Amino acid sequence: MKEQLLNLIKLQEVDLQISKITRELETEPEAIQELRAELQKAQQGLETAQSELSVREKIKKEAEFELQSCEDRIKKSKQKMAEVKTNKEYQAILTEIDSLEAMKSEWEEKIIVAMDEIEKAKQVVAEKEKVVKELEKRLKEARQRLEQSFSHFKKELVELRHKREEMAKDVDKELLKRYDFIRLRRNGRAIVAVDAEVCEGCNMRIPPQKYNELLKSDKLMTCPTCQRIIYWKGILENNGNKEEGE
Repeated sequence: MKEQLLNLIKLQEVDLQISKITRELETEPEAIQELRAELQKAQQGLETAQSELSVREKIKKEAEFELQSCEDRIKKSKQKMAEVKTNKEYQAILTEIDSLEAMKSEWEEKIIVAMDEIEKAKQVVAEKEKVVKELEKRLKEARQRLEQSFSHFKKELVELRHKREEMAKDVDKELLKRYDFIRLRRNGRAIVAVDAEVCEGCNMRIPPQKYNELLKSDKLMTCPTCQRIIYWKGILENNGNKEEGE
């Protein structure tokens, strides 16, 4: 049983490495998450700036339409002046033209203001487009670096899984099933050491009688609290000394 326990301990070390690399591959690095969030915020800012520009352009277009309307009405009023027969009608047309000219000046002023605001809005859009492009570039480069790193991890993962398959052959099939069952329910740690009567899996004390049995390392035992497979920590030191002697 001692040999089986030692095989399980080594197998778990490999399983923990596999789990760690798998998490690395599945979890997007914080730096990329921050860049993605920053880019999303910048894109929203760009959309807002573009909407503001569209509003200013619409205002200018409406003002230009009103200006053209005033000019057309002024032109018609001046044409009517040649047809009037009384001084009263003539004065009325002059008053109408003066009013239209005043309106024309107002619309011209609004167009000038709109053009100035459009120019400013275009500058804001250009600045935000520059920020978005820069962030897109940084995110692309970060992903490329990540992919290079992941290529190394993927290669290592293939090697570890192959190593795991070979190591699993040295473990009794029923024991392996039990180990895998516990491992999936105990955050990857199915077999843990007991040191000074304390389980290193749950930090709970092992009953003295059970601990004395554990010291013999001649049968499979589990922690009464966390149900993990347990072993006396000293067998690792003894096994290490044995290997050095050999």
